[in-house]
Amino acid sequence: MNVLDFGYQDNPANGLGIVRARTLIGNLRLWDIPRSEQAVDQVVAEIGEDPIPCIYMLFDERYAKKIYIGQTENLKGRLFTHIRKPEIKIKHWERAILVNDGRNATQSDLNDENIRLTLEHYLVQLFKINKYQVVTSASRSPGLSAAQKTLTETFKQELVILLTRKTKISKVFTGRKDDEIYNDDVRKILLQKKYTIESWGRLKAVVNGQMVFIRPGSKKPTGWQVTFRGSKPNSFKTKLQQGDGFLLMPRGPVLLVPLADIRAHVTYVDKQAFDRDTIDIFIRFDDDRLVLIYKGQETDITASAIREYP
Repeated sequence: MNVLDFGYQDNPANGLGIVRARTLIGNLRLWDIPRSEQAVDQVVAEIGEDPIPCIYMLFDERYAKKIYIGQTENLKGRLFTHIRKPEIKIKHWERAILVNDGRNATQSDLNDENIRLTLEHYLVQLFKINKYQVVTSASRSPGLSAAQKTLTETFKQELVILLTRKTKISKVFTGRKDDEIYNDDVRKILLQKKYTIESWGRLKAVVNGQMVFIRPGSKKPTGWQVTFRGSKPNSFKTKLQQGDGFLLMPRGPVLLVPLADIRAHVTYVDKQAFDRDTIDIFIRFDDDRLVLIYKGQETDITASAIREYP
């Protein structure tokens, strides 16, 4: 089912500041509530008797996009704890989003802890690529049966609808081979592959003693666009012209492309390329290979994938 087929409905905030939303054809219900025990009690009363399993998100967005994501078999008990004795890292949270399928533990599909854990882990990754500071201590994705996988995938689609319409996220996982990978997770992948990381930042790093430029690219019809510009000694374009360092694209298998290889392709296509202020290349994720494109000319860069591709 296409995500658009689920439909969406929400209601204005009530007197307690609760905003309700739901998918029309799916099962999930969302409550956007203030930090209030009375609001939690109202949600519990609407669903039914305790205990009520749910996925929840605590938001502290006063100075930055900070979020704590959790799962529980007892909505009321867990949220009351977060209200009365919040963890230091999310001490000043102001609103929470609670997600349940409208049923208590005796009937809810979220009473399955493995499903809750999988959805919690998915949300952690989703909010990371949406540039939130996720302060959840840890999350994991347990093994699932075929039936659990089917149900979980449906819930993921519904979560995307609900959170997108609530304007909490704009980037989503597409299930394609070019999904973005969060910066810290890329770092972990490199370490697992035995790379040495001397420094690590949002846009630059030093890996195995080499300068690395981190660029997720901008989506264009041709592929993911990466622009080289600048004339200073350590600028992106200067390093490309020197063939010194790497382009790291945090997508899919994670690409670590030598700038020397990009330079070779660019100058083969256009010997005057570096006379221009900017150079735009594109990277395309085909089913069976990775392709570097400059001015319509292609070259295979599959060997630059950190993880096996396809």
